[in-house]
Amino acid sequence: MARGNDTRPTRGRARARAVIALCLFGAFGLWSPPHAAEPALPATAAEPAAEPVMPYMEELEFGKLLVTQRCANCHGIAEGADRFAAPLHHLFGRMPASIEGYTFSINMKNIDIAWSPSTLDDWLKQTTFDTPDIRMRHVGITNEVQRTAVISYLKSLPGNAGAAPE
Repeated sequence: MARGNDTRPTRGRARARAVIALCLFGAFGLWSPPHAAEPALPATAAEPAAEPVMPYMEELEFGKLLVTQRCANCHGIAEGADRFAAPLHHLFGRMPASIEGYTFSINMKNIDIAWSPSTLDDWLKQTTFDTPDIRMRHVGITNEVQRTAVISYLKSLPGNAGAAPE
């Protein structure tokens, strides 16, 4: 058997790939090894699978998780953290596009309502894919529980707690 550029799998590799494939099929419920002690299932319809249960999280923990996953790549969360987009601390009561040193779109500059929990909620509900002038692209958060958690977490950031008018 020629070595070098021969790309054919050896018998050991082929066997290992077969074992891995069977394990993966078993993990996804596509195949299970035969068991002599288990009786075969009757041909009736199987019971529906139960909904996966999410672990319980406090609202602030959940909001922090969402902000970390969805917002923190561009927005600074901690004071002094400088990112591509405007920071999220000292947010409420601030006018959109009002921080020096950041480039804002014309649409953001033309918003004349200060950030509040309700204006942020309205902003997070919508998507900006169909607004070509908005530089910040987000797919929106349609789930009300998630939006509430994000806003609750942002209220806990420095400068946001006391300045969060509705």
